[in-house]
Amino acid sequence: MIGNEVVSHLLFTFVYFIFVSLFKGFDLNIIWLWLGALLGTFLLDLDHLVYWFLTHPEKEDSIQARQFYKAKNYKALYGLLQGWHHTHTRLVFHTATFQVILFVLAFYIISAGGSIFGSALIMSVNLHLLKDEWFDYFKKGKAGLIDWLFWQVRGVPKERYLDIYLLGATTLFLVLTIFWL
Repeated sequence: MIGNEVVSHLLFTFVYFIFVSLFKGFDLNIIWLWLGALLGTFLLDLDHLVYWFLTHPEKEDSIQARQFYKAKNYKALYGLLQGWHHTHTRLVFHTATFQVILFVLAFYIISAGGSIFGSALIMSVNLHLLKDEWFDYFKKGKAGLIDWLFWQVRGVPKERYLDIYLLGATTLFLVLTIFWL
């Protein structure tokens, strides 16, 4: 259920950014930190809109989504997402390729002394993707995770490198966090 997923993403974001806030200190910038964190938590889920309106417009749920959107029935659109989000496995932003781009952006923004808002946003998006990866790794197993994380990658034994990839991505996220603090 996507409602539970929203709660779990908010919980992860809250815990992570409380930790970051303690090290960054409490001043007026805390507002930008938390705004970036909250926006970043949900930014990755725009992927489902891309799925409905651009990459898979022929799907049954995509047709319904367009109807709800035209009628400005956003509550029904959210309900549709709750019922169908688990079937969206070929999302553009939920991939290893996009995660590498996210890490490059995070390194650039953090190392360049970019805005607290931008840093929080990019780290929150990374946290969201890592949380999804680890939850699916333990909940659905390797095959389920490989199906959506590596769907763009061809010619590589994906299962062989999944553990290394997840540990590397998690380590890089932690290193970026330490560098950011």
